[in-house]
Amino acid sequence: MSRLFFILISLITSQALATNVENLYSAQAEIATQDELERQQLAPIILQKVLSKVVGDSEALASKDITYLLEQSDYLVKQYAYVRSYSAGNEAEQSLSLTFNEQALNDSLRAMELPVWAKTRPEVLFWLVIREGDQQTVFGTEQLTSPLIKIINAQVAIRGVPLFFPLMDLEDEEQLKFLDSSKELDDINSFTLASERYNPEVILLGVVNKEEESIGISWQWLFSGERQQFKTEGELSEALRSGINIFTNNLAKQVTDVDKQYVKQEHLLRVSLVEDFKDYSRVTSYLTNLKHVSKVTIRTLEASELELSIVLDAGLHFFEQALEEDKLLSKKKLSSRGSNLEYRLNP
Repeated sequence: MSRLFFILISLITSQALATNVENLYSAQAEIATQDELERQQLAPIILQKVLSKVVGDSEALASKDITYLLEQSDYLVKQYAYVRSYSAGNEAEQSLSLTFNEQALNDSLRAMELPVWAKTRPEVLFWLVIREGDQQTVFGTEQLTSPLIKIINAQVAIRGVPLFFPLMDLEDEEQLKFLDSSKELDDINSFTLASERYNPEVILLGVVNKEEESIGISWQWLFSGERQQFKTEGELSEALRSGINIFTNNLAKQVTDVDKQYVKQEHLLRVSLVEDFKDYSRVTSYLTNLKHVSKVTIRTLEASELELSIVLDAGLHFFEQALEEDKLLSKKKLSSRGSNLEYRLNP
């Protein structure tokens, strides 16, 4: 074995315990034109794809009413681009790629008491076994072009999971010589021992049983010494997607830091051109009834400037967006006092 080949193998098999997942706040969808209205209509659909990756737990996401968040999707867009893809013998397909404002989206999710799964996520080593009669096939990197592997890779990309497959070289084959894929995935299981060279944080085992009338997949996974298991059934591609979804939901529940939830923030707001009691009532009544404002406290009213303390139960981005849309207050340029919450009352 040459020195270069040895170094390459070492790099491949020395996986890090966790990795930063790229493009969590970006997603794409097919679009027919480059019309602004169509782009705005597609924004909620693309945002839902991003939420699936950022929240991680689809069950937690389904438990909340995210209608308002989706309605604000166009305002959360940080960047957009049109992407063309080409395939032999077919016309070019056009997709809309949207990247959303990370901080504004995270604040909004936490305000809704939804988890935010950090970009640094545990890497998952996936052992996929096809069992048919007495034959057992373990998939490795040589099968990356297999339709089954493509289905799995597409699904983990949708869910934001860093997953990789074993090499299934001579060393792996030796470790799995006497494998029994029905055994419990514990510390002395053949798959666990064969995983040591890869140093993964999570070991996932999926055993496809083709002996039954309908396809059944037995899933086991090992994380921080804790084993979990479940089964999926049905058409093979759907059973694989369903298994990846169940696994991701449970992994996200286990690793999401619940202590980093959104804390309601108090902000100082100054409004000028408040000349009389009518102006004062317009401002205070408007702010008190504004969505996501949970508390308004009057501090001072001097020289036609009203100073208030407001408490928001969502990100500041949504508050400022509401003010811009309603047009009762206009934002001033950054003042010498350094506050960016300085507005003037419009006539």
